[in-house]
Amino acid sequence: MAGSAEHKVAVVIPTWRRDDRLKNCLQSLDQQTFRDFKAVVVSNGASGRAARMAEDAGCAVIRLPSNRGFAAAVNAGIAHTQSPYVLVLNDDVELDPRWLERTVGFLSERHEISYCCGKIYQADGALLDNAGDALSLGGSAWRLGYGRPGSGGNGSGDFDLPRPVWAVSGTATLFRRTVFEKIGRFEEDFFAYLEDMDFSLRAARAGLRGFYLPEATCRHQGSATLGGPDSATVIRLLTQNQLLLLAKQFPKGVLLRLAPRIVWAQILWATLAVRKRRFGAYLAGLAGFLRLLPAAIRRRTPWQTEESQAFMARLRASEREIHADVTAADRPERDTFWRLYFALFPPRKLGVRCQVSGVRC
Repeated sequence: MAGSAEHKVAVVIPTWRRDDRLKNCLQSLDQQTFRDFKAVVVSNGASGRAARMAEDAGCAVIRLPSNRGFAAAVNAGIAHTQSPYVLVLNDDVELDPRWLERTVGFLSERHEISYCCGKIYQADGALLDNAGDALSLGGSAWRLGYGRPGSGGNGSGDFDLPRPVWAVSGTATLFRRTVFEKIGRFEEDFFAYLEDMDFSLRAARAGLRGFYLPEATCRHQGSATLGGPDSATVIRLLTQNQLLLLAKQFPKGVLLRLAPRIVWAQILWATLAVRKRRFGAYLAGLAGFLRLLPAAIRRRTPWQTEESQAFMARLRASEREIHADVTAADRPERDTFWRLYFALFPPRKLGVRCQVSGVRC
């Protein structure tokens, strides 16, 4: 049975096996200045303790018998609710007390915007984790701002101003329910990782607009549930889902045109997996991709010429954002993957203006 529509916001929180993180997340919700919300915790085969904790906090609880993945859990939570706004929230996130007040207030005033995210810090509260997502021409995704000082002091302030974004993270994003009604929910074949990029590409293609609000801040533990960014599970899923994203979302002509970049990016990713002693996980990811490829091909839809051109323009603008971010002077360390990627494919100044976030291609 669907949840009540009496609350303005439904907060959907998938959880699996980090009861300690869930407790902190629920406490941050309890401290919100905006109160017209109802939290729905989706127990993804989690412990009974997690469900009891959520119920004690006044949350609705959906119990799934096993871990069906982040995307499936979010979809179950969305289906359970009717509120006009949906906050998709990781269980290892702690929101600033005014997060909902600021994001709901913004979307209530800006009717042309369909979803918004905020400034996400790492657990220490000093370095950034995410300030909007980006995607390269080679098909590799990047969390803008990751690893850079948050603001002021040693920070450049690059992410202190509000701006349009076309790709957002599923870590903490507020959506209008009409977004899901228009383009559907998250793609469950991704299980976890890059399902939000897939969703963002679909939303952008449908003409929906996103926005970044730096004053809406939170802290994110990051990959806590799956054992950290270098775990075998994370490497397997990222390998699988990078290729799945390309197969499902890139127009055929774009795939052919960008093939050298895509191949180079995949060579670098495989090399990275070997260096981390995760080649077995990499191979498992390839196998997972091949298993899911037929379904991904069936879900492809035809592209008009104008759509493909707009997609390329968006990717060019996004890649320039990545380059500016990973080469920023205040970045404490350089990312080897991106250093080598841009060594072979440096960004070009094409002299034309893309209608994407107001930046040049």
